[in-house]
Amino acid sequence: MIKVLFIDIKTAERIIDNIPLGLFQEPFWWRIIVKGFNKTCKIALIEQDDVNILLIPVFYNKIAFVHRVGIPLRGTYTPYIEFIKLSKNINANVQKESLIEIIKILKEEGANWIEITCLSENDGIYGDLKKHNFTVERSSSIILNTNKPLESLWVNTEGRNRNLVRKAEKNQLCAKFLDFNLQNIDLFYSMLENTFIKSGFPPPHSKDFYILLTKELLESDNLIFVSIEKDIETVAMGMFMFNDNEINFMSGTSTSLGNKYGANNLMHWEVIKFASQNNIKEYNFGGLGIPSIDKFKRSFGGYETNYTRYIWMKSYINFIFQMLMWFKNKLLKPFLIWYKN
Repeated sequence: MIKVLFIDIKTAERIIDNIPLGLFQEPFWWRIIVKGFNKTCKIALIEQDDVNILLIPVFYNKIAFVHRVGIPLRGTYTPYIEFIKLSKNINANVQKESLIEIIKILKEEGANWIEITCLSENDGIYGDLKKHNFTVERSSSIILNTNKPLESLWVNTEGRNRNLVRKAEKNQLCAKFLDFNLQNIDLFYSMLENTFIKSGFPPPHSKDFYILLTKELLESDNLIFVSIEKDIETVAMGMFMFNDNEINFMSGTSTSLGNKYGANNLMHWEVIKFASQNNIKEYNFGGLGIPSIDKFKRSFGGYETNYTRYIWMKSYINFIFQMLMWFKNKLLKPFLIWYKN
């Protein structure tokens, strides 16, 4: 018999000690979501015949009458989260049953908006959610297998990308790995604002969030904060979260001078080198969706991986959401672009 209990992060951390984890299964990241995005986190612990078998974090965001729950919540730099297996031989049917039981409890607690995102390769486990009135959205990212010799990774990149890395090095651009320093974050955020100003919108997250991100993850040794410099000028900066298994591109920015000399190519290549030299299995370049940026990400020789987001809303929440999206896309965005120009 399946039983679902809800525990806190600290208790969950003890249970999963010494279990290999995906990057977004790490408790340090759950704490960042709680602190940086002001969300509540409860950990669903699944028991079968009084034995702990599965565990997964559940995040809550309540605004007025909207009770939104996510595994994970979109907008939290978390492409997907899946079950952590605590026992061997946990089959798909047990995970399906556990998922439905969690959703049942969430609805009983008053959730009127639930979203769950998984790797599309695991749709066999999550696909039955469509029978429970969940709609489906799909997204994708580029993954590079980095647990290879550096020479192999270099040959696998496209010729144009190699040429731009060489161009950056020839023009004496160099990478600098940064410690926590408010001046560095001020510079990063200022450059990020300049990057986003072209779209008519501010960066998606506040400077305070990036301060928290760098402080917490540099202290736990789970962040690469890197700048690319030409002479004494910083021409690109980026943040990359990592654990023993994977690196994930969080955010980056560059100047027009950096773009001219291939600073972004050099920055990502330096992170790939870090992954290869530290036996980290893969590097996630982040989501696809902007053709020019997608082309850049693909140039490093990775493969496309897909995510499936399952979404359920009560009818009145869905109506309000659709109206807000219409207002944002049809009125607000065009107005801001016109206003900036």
